[in-house]
Amino acid sequence: MTKSTEITEIVVSDDLQTEGKALAAVWKKRESKARRDFHNDIAVGNEDAVGGFDVRLGNVMVQLRSDMGEGERVSTKLIKAAGIDNIPSQRRSEALRLVTQREAIDTFLKENGKKFTSLTALFAAIDKAAKESEAASESDGDGEEEAVDAAPTPTLDDIVAVFVAKVTDNGFSMEEALDMVIAKLSGDDVAVAA
Repeated sequence: MTKSTEITEIVVSDDLQTEGKALAAVWKKRESKARRDFHNDIAVGNEDAVGGFDVRLGNVMVQLRSDMGEGERVSTKLIKAAGIDNIPSQRRSEALRLVTQREAIDTFLKENGKKFTSLTALFAAIDKAAKESEAASESDGDGEEEAVDAAPTPTLDDIVAVFVAKVTDNGFSMEEALDMVIAKLSGDDVAVAA
């Protein structure tokens, strides 16, 4: 069988093409601004500057959490008292993570470029890379032993489903198979096999 490969040229009007190019240029400017704003927000402060928005917010969250016990949430009342209750909780959490994991985040950014426009995207990429690294290190381990240990224990339903599939896939009837099983269990398998 031979396949014919045709190249079809898609034609759009000049007006549509002009509008598309204009939108692409606007999008490119927006993305560039978003990346610039993001990097300004995560910028570390020094004696001349206070730091970016997310760094400042993260520092406030660290101070609020300093009085909390391990695993406790910062109370809504405390967040309101600090005046940051109108900032979404996800943004507050991401800012806290930015400040507490700064060294690892900076290392990740150096290795993976500056293509991010939000903390959400950055943390998603960091988490994905960590999972891939973890999976790779697990596969480098003892090999089959780990795979056997990691395999879930099959249930009786699983075993029966496999049994039924094997019997029917090989052209046997379930009656024949069940007769063989009963004979095997009763110790009468020699008579059935003959």
